[in-house]
Amino acid sequence: MHLKSTAQSYSAVTKILHWLMAILVVTCWMLGVLTNDALKVSSRTVTLFVHIAVGLALLDVLVLRALWRAMSSPPPAERPIFGIWPRVGRLMHYLLYAMLLMVPVTGILLQFSVGKGLPLYGVAEIPSPLAFDATFAIIMTEVHELSAHSLMILAATHALAVLVHHYVFRDRTLVRMLPRSNGS
Repeated sequence: MHLKSTAQSYSAVTKILHWLMAILVVTCWMLGVLTNDALKVSSRTVTLFVHIAVGLALLDVLVLRALWRAMSSPPPAERPIFGIWPRVGRLMHYLLYAMLLMVPVTGILLQFSVGKGLPLYGVAEIPSPLAFDATFAIIMTEVHELSAHSLMILAATHALAVLVHHYVFRDRTLVRMLPRSNGS
């Protein structure tokens, strides 16, 4: 296990944060869909509580990942890619990070807009600084759901791009991020 990225592989910390975020994103999205579709109010309350906890964990890991990224450089690109593709790749990463931030922030605003506090993993609660506002709650619901679905589309596009790198370009982009891989 190495703490610094090499030309052959991302660092162990980067890999852990990357895959943890992937798991949290998918889990949170599935819980959000389940919360909307839950038939019983008691089930909806439980799934919403877990959805919020996973969303907050995602925000926590995003902050850790941003701090780690500021202290650690990624490995150099596998090989030069020409034309518009390097810019498309950078734009894709910026959009992913923007959505990774936007989804939990809009979720927090949604919770506050209905006049409810933000539960912190069942240990504490941040009281809502906002009074109930039905119009703002409707807007936040739509923005939160749209941004969550957009994040899933971006994540799927990211995964597809990695598969193109692996099977079409035949480079090690995928291998360098796999757990237990040194990029060989």
